[in-house]
Amino acid sequence: MSAENKGKRKTFRINPWLAKILIVILVVVIGYEGYDIYKEVHEREVAVKEYDDIASSAVSTNPEKDPETGEESVAIDEETGIPELVIDYDLLSSQNSDFIGWLYWDFDVEDDKFDFTLNYPIVKEHYANQYLHVTFTGEKNSSGCIFLDEFSNENFMGYSDFLFGHNMRNGSMFGSLDSLYKMPNREELSEEPMYFYIYTKDAVFKYVVYEFESTTNGDDTVYAVIEDDAGYDSYVSRLKNLNNYNCPIDISFEDRPEILNLSTCSGPHGSSKRFVIHAVKVGTMENT
Repeated sequence: MSAENKGKRKTFRINPWLAKILIVILVVVIGYEGYDIYKEVHEREVAVKEYDDIASSAVSTNPEKDPETGEESVAIDEETGIPELVIDYDLLSSQNSDFIGWLYWDFDVEDDKFDFTLNYPIVKEHYANQYLHVTFTGEKNSSGCIFLDEFSNENFMGYSDFLFGHNMRNGSMFGSLDSLYKMPNREELSEEPMYFYIYTKDAVFKYVVYEFESTTNGDDTVYAVIEDDAGYDSYVSRLKNLNNYNCPIDISFEDRPEILNLSTCSGPHGSSKRFVIHAVKVGTMENT
């Protein structure tokens, strides 16, 4: 080999037409992904506004001010311990005939970044996933609506009923529920009982969180449809063995109090992971 040829390397040239095609494909992919992101963010904003407007028009509260901090919060009835919310059930029923109740949960811990408030209308679905991507007012939206599934009792009197909601990235809907699982100091959760409330036209139901767990979509041991006392007792026995959370008050299951489960997605988008909170009805206040 001559000295002139030593050190020479072959060069590869991309066909200019091929390069243009690759650039076009790249631009299309980026544009498509960008549109998806824009659509998702926009839908979240639309849904947040819708539910804020619904709460503003259909729910009124009796606020009380903290004498030390000056912060306002919903007043609590001294006799029942239930937050004083006034719900316009007729208005909500006129907006959606599937409306069955209102969910309220003010979750407050020492680390404020884990605090959240659930303040949403609840609908009863008639077929699977009816409200998965439809809001309370019937608009198509990825945020969907908080719904009681088709197998649950619409009066919240079933052995084990299920409420479903999306785990939205902006923390709306059930997007903050996994705060219970993510808290670095979960022992704090056992210092005081965690209550949430379901307001219906006939009564207000008080629930206490008994357990929670991570699971997968379709897990029959978690999402089982309970139809008799034996099934209920078996389900409760399983809950007692979870050991993810220590409820600070004693719960008697002798009279088989109704269980209400809150379920949402967990993990990366599209995964089968689920987070479920198991709560027990501990109080009922009849509406007069």
